[in-house]
Amino acid sequence: MTRRSLLSIAVVLIVGMANSVQASIVELTFSGTYEGESDQFGEFTQSFSFSMTYDTSLDTNTHFFATGAALGGDTTTHEWHGYPASGITAVDFDFVIPVTFSPTDLDGNKMPTAGVNADFWFDVDLATGATPTLAWMSFENSEEVLLEIGSAMGSAGTISMQDGSYFEGEFEVSGEGSSDSDSVEASTDSVTITIDGTADPDPIPEPASMITWTLLGVVGCIATWWKRRRKAC
Repeated sequence: MTRRSLLSIAVVLIVGMANSVQASIVELTFSGTYEGESDQFGEFTQSFSFSMTYDTSLDTNTHFFATGAALGGDTTTHEWHGYPASGITAVDFDFVIPVTFSPTDLDGNKMPTAGVNADFWFDVDLATGATPTLAWMSFENSEEVLLEIGSAMGSAGTISMQDGSYFEGEFEVSGEGSSDSDSVEASTDSVTITIDGTADPDPIPEPASMITWTLLGVVGCIATWWKRRRKAC
């Protein structure tokens, strides 16, 4: 019985150690088609794509609200998972107008109600590998170009994230030896979110592998000692 108990404890320690060091690097893409207007070129329709890489091991935000939970004075219609900016390792925006955003451009502090804030929100737990259908986040770079993905709205006692995206900015247009500014504003009511890939580091990366092998060695020593003790008896 003692031997079995010791073996069980060692196995739990090994499994727990392996699980604790695994981290998911989630690569998300938000895509859609903007309908907008430009001072220089008039109305336009143009596709866009925004990608974000997120390290869930750096997720320190604990805000989670299940479907049907109270959020402020309203009731949620879907899950709410809050996330900190610290996990964003890379972003990229692909649009007809060359625009650059960086992770530090995230305009955080999204508060669905007083006292509940996160840098951005999804309707799923990214660490599980699930694909979000709703998001709430925004970025604004040093040129004051704004990108919003999703929003939040309360209505008739319920609160939910809303689909869509909004983009606006002032841009320099050059040509014929002169330059002028162009104001661009675009939006869409539909954004498709996909997970391009979920990359896990080695199942038991260093130095966890050393700890695991040490624990396995301890198990072996315990087994040998127990066997010799029984023979001596």
